[in-house]
Amino acid sequence: MWPLKMCEITTSTVLRMANNFIRKWLGLPRSLSNIGLFGKNTLQLPLKSINLGYRQEKARLVLELRDSTDPFVRNTKAPVRTGRKWKAEEAVDQAISRLMHREIVGRTQSGRAGLGWGTAPKFWSKATRKERKDLVIVEVVRSEEEQYMVRALSQRQQGRWTTWEGVVDRTIKWSDMWKMPQARLSFLIRATYDTLPSPSNLSRWYSSEENCQLCNAPNPSLQHVLSSCKTALAQGRYRWQHDQVLRKLAEVLEARRLEAAKDHSSTARKLIHFVGQGAGAQNITQRERRSLLTPGGDWNLRVDLDRQLKFPPEITTTSLRPDIILWSPSVKAVILAELTVPWEGGMEAAFERKKEKYTGLAAECREAGWSTVICPVEVGCRGFIGTSIQRLLRDVGVTGSKLKAVSKNLAEEAERASFWLWLRRKDMSWGKQGS
Repeated sequence: MWPLKMCEITTSTVLRMANNFIRKWLGLPRSLSNIGLFGKNTLQLPLKSINLGYRQEKARLVLELRDSTDPFVRNTKAPVRTGRKWKAEEAVDQAISRLMHREIVGRTQSGRAGLGWGTAPKFWSKATRKERKDLVIVEVVRSEEEQYMVRALSQRQQGRWTTWEGVVDRTIKWSDMWKMPQARLSFLIRATYDTLPSPSNLSRWYSSEENCQLCNAPNPSLQHVLSSCKTALAQGRYRWQHDQVLRKLAEVLEARRLEAAKDHSSTARKLIHFVGQGAGAQNITQRERRSLLTPGGDWNLRVDLDRQLKFPPEITTTSLRPDIILWSPSVKAVILAELTVPWEGGMEAAFERKKEKYTGLAAECREAGWSTVICPVEVGCRGFIGTSIQRLLRDVGVTGSKLKAVSKNLAEEAERASFWLWLRRKDMSWGKQGS
């Protein structure tokens, strides 16, 4: 950042430096917005924006010249030239105005936090010179991130991730980037922002016309290729994609079932209550963190894989086949899990559809004396898990770092399967080659 701070380099030059090389390294097209690379999006990459760092340093330089202890430097009023697209002095003045306005408004709360919750912010009038500099730099960064979000909301195609509901953000670390093949990493980023060369995009970019090689649909979109092609559905491509994710989920639930079978202790877990310095001991009642898998219960597991699943006759008789059934005759409890691998924009609809499908079956189980829980879960076809997956995993006792690892594995499995479907999108033959 030092050369960018001290040299008179324009904003346009910095943008060219950052964009060209990063896109070439990742195998991304020039049409992909900077928001996809550096914004705080549903897919968060470990990349740092050179342009944002440049703006931070230029804003810091403006403050250093203005607040210099040397009167000759302070009175010179040397301009900080950054080109026409962005003015460092204007950005600093705007940040100071926002900080002063925030002080007038006072302390506010956001989200579900109660009044007075959290650390009190540092106000402009009470801050030292160094603290004021830090406040301005943070405000410049916040302003830039707000502009990222505004531009994302205005993008009709690449900004559709802003409308996803019930989707957990996915963070890619540097260690993940080094391990992941470049082709798959490029697929993940381009699929998230729908910039892959699908026939619909090629028609939009080059006015070319191309039909789906499988079902002959005109100008199919990426959604059509990964989750909506009727021929691919009939050939079992989507079933194979679904089963790849289901197998991973079943492995996790089987491990938890075995743990519950070995654990004959109470369901209550002892929690450590920390006491502040100088405070006395407090009489805190013991909380209980219960799991759906009651410890010591003779839990059984059936998964709709490899062979057709049959619903346990001791519970009820039905032709429905949930993907996963967990039941305990001693506890008289049933857990029905149904996995869907939908397009990320339709996760909430898939949840409601599957829940409605098994509501009647759950009612029959309850009438037979079994406590029943329906757990529709979703893993997006582009590698983003739904909040329903994390809710199910927590309910069966998968928490902490293990929950993060399992969520990551499920997301990668769906993304890997979709990558294979994308590569085979023009291949009419399908069989065991996909496995």
